[in-house]
Amino acid sequence: MLAQRLKQFISFFLITLFSIVLINYFSLAQTTTNSNLPGKGITIRPGTSDWIEDRFQTEIINIGLEKLGYKIAPLVGAAYPALYTAVANGDLDFAPVFGEPGHNLFYQNAGGAKKLEKVGLLFPLIQGYQIDKKTADKYQITNLQQFQDPKIAKLFDTDGDGKADLVGCDPGWSCELEMDRHLDAYKLRNTVEINKGNYTALIADALTRYQQGKPFFSYVYSPFWLGQVMKVDRDAIWLEVPFTTSSKATGKLTAKDTSVNGKNLGMVQGRYRVLANRKFLAKNPSVKRFFELVKIPYQDMIRESFIIKQGEDKPQDIRRHAEEWVKQNNKLFQGWINQIKQPNHNLLEETSSSIGNNPNPKTQSLTRLSILLNPFQLYTVPLDKWITATINFLVNNFRPFFQTIRIPIGWVLQAIRNFLLAIPPIILLLLASFMTWRIAGKPVGIYSLLALILIGFTGLWEAAIISLALVVTSVIFCIIVGIPLGVACARSDRFERALLPLLDAMQTLPVFVYLVPVIMLFGIGEVPGVIATIIYALPPLIRFTNLGIRQVSPEIVEVASAFGSTPRQTLWEVQIPLAIPTILAGVNQTVLFALGMSVVASMIAVPGLGLTVLQGVGRLDVGMAAVGGLGIVLLAILLDRITQAIGKRYNG
Repeated sequence: MLAQRLKQFISFFLITLFSIVLINYFSLAQTTTNSNLPGKGITIRPGTSDWIEDRFQTEIINIGLEKLGYKIAPLVGAAYPALYTAVANGDLDFAPVFGEPGHNLFYQNAGGAKKLEKVGLLFPLIQGYQIDKKTADKYQITNLQQFQDPKIAKLFDTDGDGKADLVGCDPGWSCELEMDRHLDAYKLRNTVEINKGNYTALIADALTRYQQGKPFFSYVYSPFWLGQVMKVDRDAIWLEVPFTTSSKATGKLTAKDTSVNGKNLGMVQGRYRVLANRKFLAKNPSVKRFFELVKIPYQDMIRESFIIKQGEDKPQDIRRHAEEWVKQNNKLFQGWINQIKQPNHNLLEETSSSIGNNPNPKTQSLTRLSILLNPFQLYTVPLDKWITATINFLVNNFRPFFQTIRIPIGWVLQAIRNFLLAIPPIILLLLASFMTWRIAGKPVGIYSLLALILIGFTGLWEAAIISLALVVTSVIFCIIVGIPLGVACARSDRFERALLPLLDAMQTLPVFVYLVPVIMLFGIGEVPGVIATIIYALPPLIRFTNLGIRQVSPEIVEVASAFGSTPRQTLWEVQIPLAIPTILAGVNQTVLFALGMSVVASMIAVPGLGLTVLQGVGRLDVGMAAVGGLGIVLLAILLDRITQAIGKRYNG
């Protein structure tokens, strides 16, 4: 019986493999180039952040590069640290999203001037503190230091503790550190508290309260859609600060560095620039020159952010906005293109600023009693630096090896995804429903049909198929790796004892932690996302395989040996067939773990339903987040029922 099922599986696998190869062969993209332009035969890989507004200037630059003859690869989006690491390591060529100096720490951590180069000036960045003009005029508030007065602070108290509640920014942003420093420098700890969290969510809450007639007090950066809703000098005012402070991160600052239009806003006023791979720019001087020329009016960026906030936030919408901007500014834009076509244009080099690495040591006198009560203040083990050094060593010396691991995973993923996307949705829907009916029964088959129809009509069909391809690829490699390791654990107590702590760490370590080394070693995108998913979803399969084989009755194993079976024959003909129900339960858990990882993996530029959820959360778009989450739930239930049904068949 087992041999017959194995033959059926091999036949199905070969037919599927032949279909995949055939579809991939006929779906090869043809590249077109313009021999009269500098971009002939060159493909450029752009990146953008997961902050949706950043896509606008990226598309404008992409349009210009296309006009110069370059072929633009699909745009990759990721969180800033992951994005800069990808550019530094050559996985991407450029990302026009560098906020200077706020992103300098990301820049240094990604490799600094050795790997990266900052180019051009896209538009200025303004940041500081704002309050609503109505309250400012009524109480004559113009300076942040006035919040030392408890009466002033109480005006902006939202939780009843007597302190002013200041809308902060996302933890990890440079503005978080600056605001904390300002509370100490301006002696505001007793009267002001910072609300930290997702900036978009915090701003939405503050605006709701403002619309109800309550005061508004927030950290504000611009260009951002808030500037269109609360216009300066009409609805809000910038607060001045009594003096400029400096820090290790920003370096020594003067009032000139933190002032706009004669007002000292306390925070360094920056600029948005293009961050590019240094080797890439050296090979493509025309691209570098174009980056130096592009400049987008500040008010245009605010307007675009507001349009996106109003709901025109799809990639195709933002591409259309960029095309409209190019058309409206055709004379300016065409001037940039014409300068690139000139044979003798100067190529400017930009010197990168570095952050000092010599902090002044903080000295303090320790009494014997304090040392006795808290001996940990004497010395801190630099474990984080050791780990960072280890990862950097692996990146610098063995990254090509890790990149080769991507090849088989990437091939399988691409093949499965192309195969699924090549099938017309209605046909795939009917086939999936029929197969589910045959495997799991009529109720699950009907559920499959309704769930896939709902996914399709909510506009998530392609995202769901991509997520499904990612899950299937992850599960395939989990099976390839997990079942042999589970068998090894079952056959060797020593190997099991050695592996269990690693499995515990893989399951309990926050997934965000190992996303960092995955990014540095494998880059960003779908394949690193699959690798991270494999790490997260692999332990259940190993554990269940180990458990299933160990639960096989010793008497049955002894009978097999008594009839002359070798240990290998006993394993394949007795133990594994009897353990299949338990192993399939492990596969079931692995499938659910892999699907659950989709949202986290989207932080490193993995598309699919997880990215829809992440974008919805980042924009405070409840509908988008809920729809993406619903798609994940529907797929999870479907895959769970199918794998459970397969397990019950073997169990029965």
